[in-house]
Amino acid sequence: MKVLWIIAAHVLAIGLLLAIGLYLNGHTDSLAKNYAGLISVFSVAFSCYTTFLNFWYHKSPHFHFAVNRFLLWFSKTHTYWQPHFQFHITEESGIDFLGESWSMLCSGRYGKAVKTDETPTSVSVSLDDLITVKVRLTDSSLFVSFHHKLLVPSHLYDAYRQRLSRLVEDLSRVVKPTVTQCGIRIEFADGKSNPYYGFFVNRIPARLLEDFQVTFRLDGASDCRIEADQKHINIEGTRLTEVFEALAQVLALRALPSGDAQ
Repeated sequence: MKVLWIIAAHVLAIGLLLAIGLYLNGHTDSLAKNYAGLISVFSVAFSCYTTFLNFWYHKSPHFHFAVNRFLLWFSKTHTYWQPHFQFHITEESGIDFLGESWSMLCSGRYGKAVKTDETPTSVSVSLDDLITVKVRLTDSSLFVSFHHKLLVPSHLYDAYRQRLSRLVEDLSRVVKPTVTQCGIRIEFADGKSNPYYGFFVNRIPARLLEDFQVTFRLDGASDCRIEADQKHINIEGTRLTEVFEALAQVLALRALPSGDAQ
């Protein structure tokens, strides 16, 4: 369907160009005398050019995502984020993990903190009445999640990413985990398809595609894994810096596999 719309737009543009040319040709005698056949030549050139753009859009990943970046920017859309983190810990550390986590969250660095729920193994904290962080403790892990999906407008992507990154990195310094597992699930706004889905399967009609999921790394040296299906993108990794860098690239539609696999 997208290809048909592109072809229709090209035909409309060529027709409009031809109409403008005929109008100018009929009202400017000197143009008609000096540039006979200009309209036909220019129309053919334009049709060849737009056909090339259509081909390039479907074959070049960089051009494909450049077009989609413009469309996302123009539509001023938003996405939903579902972050979750797991810090593997040792009981011998002697740290009061929940107490230290609460002290850190209420320090004022992350907004106004209000404790909304507390149990012997968990604590939930609202920050600026915008997000609610839940910290849950088990024998060997500290889990950090959010009560609701975060609705993030496109113009606040960097602000939310930096705020989330700062919060989780500070928690990591408090907890001092032996291993960290990070994950962020991204869902595009209602009615907006996953651009990565379109890139990988744009030659397969949607009605014939029963299932789709692709997993890739940004490069061979990274352990950060990106999974994309029809509606979502998952980012998984063990290094906070890599995960948040991958998040920035995914949101900017620049997350493309490169380099040799290892």
